[in-house]
Parts: sequence; C-alpha cells; structure tokens
Amino acid sequence: MNEKSHIMQSACPVHSPTAPWISPHRKGVILVLASVAFFVLIVTTALSIDTAYVHLTRTELRVATDAAAKAGAEALLRTQTESLAVTAAQQAALSNTVSGRPLQLTSADVLFGNTALSGEGQWAFQQGVRPYNSVKINSAMSASNANGAVPLFFAGVVGQSSFEPSENSIATVFEQDVLLCIDRSHSMCFDLSGTDWIYPSGLPWYEAITRPPHSSRSRWASLNRAVSDYLSIANGVSPHPRISLVTWASKIGTDTTEYKLTGKTSPATTVDTLLLSDYTNITKSISKRSTTVMLGGTNMAAGLDLAVTQMQNSDRPLARKVIVLMTDGQWNQGRSPLLSAEEARAQNIVIHTVSFLPGAQQNDLESIAEITGGRYYHADSEAELREAFRELATSLPVVLTE
Repeated sequence: MNEKSHIMQSACPVHSPTAPWISPHRKGVILVLASVAFFVLIVTTALSIDTAYVHLTRTELRVATDAAAKAGAEALLRTQTESLAVTAAQQAALSNTVSGRPLQLTSADVLFGNTALSGEGQWAFQQGVRPYNSVKINSAMSASNANGAVPLFFAGVVGQSSFEPSENSIATVFEQDVLLCIDRSHSMCFDLSGTDWIYPSGLPWYEAITRPPHSSRSRWASLNRAVSDYLSIANGVSPHPRISLVTWASKIGTDTTEYKLTGKTSPATTVDTLLLSDYTNITKSISKRSTTVMLGGTNMAAGLDLAVTQMQNSDRPLARKVIVLMTDGQWNQGRSPLLSAEEARAQNIVIHTVSFLPGAQQNDLESIAEITGGRYYHADSEAELREAFRELATSLPVVLTE
C-alpha cells in the first residue's frame, strides 16, 4: 500500500461498533424507559383520581355527620327526649349520601353530654354529664358496619382496594332559662354618687322615702336601662332564652319606721314574671316599679332562695339554668347568701353577680359567682352597669359544632 492510500485510510476511520450513539440495544432501552414512564403516568393518574375521591368522600361524610349532630341537638332541645334525638340524627344522616350511599347511624353512634367553656377558653364536651346540651355523632364508612368500606377506582394499581374514613361532630344548643334577681331595696332610689341617703331630687330622706325613684337619675332608672339592653340582645338570640324576673328587698311590716312614714307594707320577695320567651311583661313590671314607692333593706339570701326555687320548678329539665343577681349594696338582713349559692350549685344553677356603685363591691358576690361557676361584674357607673348586662346577654350560648 502506497503512502497516499495509507493517509486516506487514516483520514476516514471506521466507526467502532461499541460507540453509544449507534448501539444496537438503543431501541430496547427506549422501549423499557417508555414502558416505565407510561406505568408511572398510569399510577400517578390513578393516585390523583383516588386521592380526589378520598377527599370528596371525607367531605361528604363530614357534611352528613354535621347535619346529623345538628338535627339531634335540635330535637333534644325541642322534645327533651333522648330517643327522639337519636331518631332525628339518624334520619338526617340518611338524607345525606356518602360515596353514593345514605349514611347509616346506630344508636351507639349518637352520644349525649354537656359542653362547657373550659379554663383555656375552649369548648369541652363531657359525655354522659347532665344536663345534656350536646349531641356527638361518631360516623364511619367501614367494613364492620352497615355503611361498608369505600372502594377505590384503581385498587389493582395502588395496591389497596378500599379505605374506611371516619368523622365526629358535636352540636350544642344551649337552651337557657334565665332569672333576673334584682335588688329593689330603698337604696335603689338613691343617686349615682355611691353615697347612701343622697337622692337625685335633693329632698331629705324623710320626704324622699315616700316617693318613687327618680325617673331618670336614680339607681333604679339606671338598672331599667341596663335590663332593657339585656332584653334587646336576648331577643336576637335563637332560640330565645326564657327569662323571668324576681325582685327582692326585706319585709316591711306595720311595725316598721317605713310603714309609719309611708303607710305602706312590702314583701321581702316577689315573683314579678314567670319564665317566658316574650319579654314584654318584664319591661312592664320594671316600669311599673319605677312609679311605686320602694322600701326595705338588703335581704339578698331571700331573693336568691326564691330564684333557686323558681328555677327548680322549671318545666325544661335539660335547660341551662342561670340567675343574674344584681345589687347596689351589702347584704344586711337574713342568712348568708353563700348558703343560697351552695344550694344553687347542687341544682346545677349558675349565678352571675353584678354589683353597682363603689359601696356595693363585695367579696360575697365574687364568692357566689365562683361557687356556682358564674361571673362577677362590678360597675362604678351606669355605663359600666349597662356594659355588664350587655356582656351577659351576648354570652348567651348558641349552636356550636366541633
């Protein structure tokens, strides 16, 4: 071979059969990669579809469970009967479909208890604790109950044939019976200075004692406006709490100085109105007292004892019973009101207490509230008194679902 031929052969080398870009196995590798990618695509699609279906099913189960809890709580409130509440919850569940099937509940899935505000500010459900104000529903789509497990679309691909979601929901309806236990002793005729025997009219006590409280500047007038605020807010709550009114002072008989000055007697306590969801009579009763002579000292226990008795006679055993005790002074007659508070607690009655003006602030009112699980408010002015009553009214519980 001449030199020219050698050079030409060197300039045109023959490609190596082992070069990757011309590998005879290339088509096989691509086929394998394509097959793997296609499988991954199928699995991803299957997972996406089943994941979306799982979320949809859980949402349906949550909606059905909430509906059952609310229906059960409403029936418990309306009928005061647990068996009817169970039936209502079951019917509500059946009217909602989960994965295309009506949700079925057994009586064991419907639980009763009491929900109250914990010290951490959270609503806490306690099963079996009376008075019942809550219904808890435990629901599940499971192979172990009548609902059955929920089948997946791509069971063969994902390696799981079904899933079993579960939910729980608590619905609380705080039906309330509220009793306003109001001090109507003679000091409610005084002005807002906080000093005893000083009247808005400027009259001396022996003349002022014979007259009704001042229509706009007496302590009673301030209370009248505070109660009006309370009733206005309560009227917007659904369901309306039933509210009654008890007023109290001390007994004025014919052997008293007050009788000699006024020629009038007065009982220690009065049931001014019964428990009603129409508050017209409460407004009328307070207005009527605004035009009558007020007599007597501060027998707080007498007022509380009557209030507790009235609550015990309530025809709604499942209602949450609350007493709002308001006074402008220290108790000075009768037994200790702390004994009345103990009796209230034994009957599951909560007492909120409100003191009005500096001279009325007292440890006993704080203790009464603490004993019964209530709140204590002190107001130094009419504005603070009205704010206290508004806060009490806005704390009237409503339907809650957890």
